[in-house]
Amino acid sequence: MRKLWILIFLAGATMAKAQVAVSYITPEEAVAALVGDGIEVSNITFTGLPEQLGLMTGAEGTTFPIGEGVLLSSADATNVDPVNGANTDIFTGVSGDPDLLDVANSVPGMIGQNFSVSSVNDLAILEFDFVPSGDSLKFNYSFGSDEYLEWVNSSFNDVFAFFLSGPGITGPYDAPAGFPDGAINIAFVPDTDPILPITISSVNTTLNTEYYIDNVNNVGFAQDGYTVTMVAESQVICGETYHIKLAIADGSDTALESIVVLEAGSFASNAVSISSGVDNPPPFLSSNEVYEGCVDGYFTIYPPLNLLEADTIELNVFGTAENIIDFEEIPSSVIFEPGSDPIIIPLIPLYDQLDEGTETITLQYTYYNTCGDLDTASASIDIIDYKDMQLEIEDQFICPGADITVNGTPAFGQSPFDYAWTSGGTNSSEGYASGDAGDYSVTVTDFCDREITRSFTVVEPSEIVWEEEEDQYCVGQNTEDLVEGGAMPYEFLYPADSLELVNTLGQNFGANYAGEYEVIIIDQCDQSHVFFLNYIVCDTHIPNVFSPDVTAGQNDFFYIDGLVGFPQSKLYVYDRWGVKIYESDNYKNNWDGDGAPEGTYYYVFERSDGHKFSGHVMIVR
Repeated sequence: MRKLWILIFLAGATMAKAQVAVSYITPEEAVAALVGDGIEVSNITFTGLPEQLGLMTGAEGTTFPIGEGVLLSSADATNVDPVNGANTDIFTGVSGDPDLLDVANSVPGMIGQNFSVSSVNDLAILEFDFVPSGDSLKFNYSFGSDEYLEWVNSSFNDVFAFFLSGPGITGPYDAPAGFPDGAINIAFVPDTDPILPITISSVNTTLNTEYYIDNVNNVGFAQDGYTVTMVAESQVICGETYHIKLAIADGSDTALESIVVLEAGSFASNAVSISSGVDNPPPFLSSNEVYEGCVDGYFTIYPPLNLLEADTIELNVFGTAENIIDFEEIPSSVIFEPGSDPIIIPLIPLYDQLDEGTETITLQYTYYNTCGDLDTASASIDIIDYKDMQLEIEDQFICPGADITVNGTPAFGQSPFDYAWTSGGTNSSEGYASGDAGDYSVTVTDFCDREITRSFTVVEPSEIVWEEEEDQYCVGQNTEDLVEGGAMPYEFLYPADSLELVNTLGQNFGANYAGEYEVIIIDQCDQSHVFFLNYIVCDTHIPNVFSPDVTAGQNDFFYIDGLVGFPQSKLYVYDRWGVKIYESDNYKNNWDGDGAPEGTYYYVFERSDGHKFSGHVMIVR
């Protein structure tokens, strides 16, 4: 399940990331996006129009070598977006920079050409001061242009340069006040001496081809060509202030823009640093979130480049998540050997079935940087609770000729879910039709490979059946449960003035008068059946003993069976001395002895049909 999801997710991510997007940003936002570890910045300025500076994202699925970075353009920065870009070929911006012009015109003689660039136009220059906490500076970039390949070795030789100035640096280019020794250009073709600046004429399909990527059809990225990822680097002095001038311009005209993309977070010094990440991050988590018992993470600790001997780094693990309890143990220290690779520490969150909310783990350590100053590096990851899947499926009722759909989507767990129905389906719901009655189950597996299985029964009612036990019923006699089949509860239609339902299920009837009664029964599937109850007047049966208050409600009354069929019957009761102790002109089986002592009594029962009965009855107390 998880492996399949990873493949699907990566395929989807490639398609999504192929959609390049550029947003305009301020100079301060640009520097914040560009700068990584070991750098402190100040005095940020920008020369050019606001539209020439942007943040590019989403290029990972294209042939452009940098996925995200700060983009400087000699036209509108959004032009590289082939779908939503401004698409402005001609752009009127700031012109004139002697240093850039010198760089542009230094190229022809170095490559055996004799063209010259008359001017530099549409300048985009981002510059700032910075203080490194290490002894080196490094960042990644790629240069691209729409001048490729038609205007190679011509005066339209668009140009860019990275002018670095500061302590220990002496160069031919101008530098701001406070940096009297000038500046050097650190953007050049690798392993060239003298250094060869990068322009469309110095890197293309015929010269330095290993650094060139052709994109003449503008597939996914609207530039006709660009370099591979290049590295600008220089030695610096820890703790000193330097100045960087990142500049690009059109050569000789203002048409067909060129760009340089500076990889986000790559402008860094060689300070010790730490970063966090997530293994195969799913789309429902952010870049610094892991999932209990499901999605793991890691911390990467980067050693300083100039480590001369083994060094033990003491780690401080803290946060709302506890070591060993909420995640597998993280060591208290790591050892760096000279020249060692970064150390990766896995973060494996444990599934504890507790509702703790989001917890945070921070990994931190303190070290002395190359300036000799005490410094701290840290990174954090959030641990998200996993909640068990919950799924309840009741038995399903299906009416004849109907269809039903059973939903198997669980609450909680983590999508996407896999479904396996014993009836063969693999979707979140399964359909059943008339004739599919039986026992079924569904097993749901979530993204985290946890399973839940629920069973249910599909019931299809049979036809309604009236199992009449008697051809006739006596008035006052209740029927038994005579209805079978169908879908309960039932609805009955009957003459309520003559018949009475005598239980809550509505299957027992009684009648106070003789006659034939039509009863219609309708079930929940709208199946119906008509039957008839025939009530006749039957004989009465008089008891010879009853025991009021002896058997907790049973046999408490002088109860004459069949009396309900003879309304207005009379009853007279006498004691052994002939004294009448009870009489009723419409007896309703309600004489309970009325305080008469235990003994034998004489009764006279005058039934309403004219028959007269007499005898003895004993009261037992």
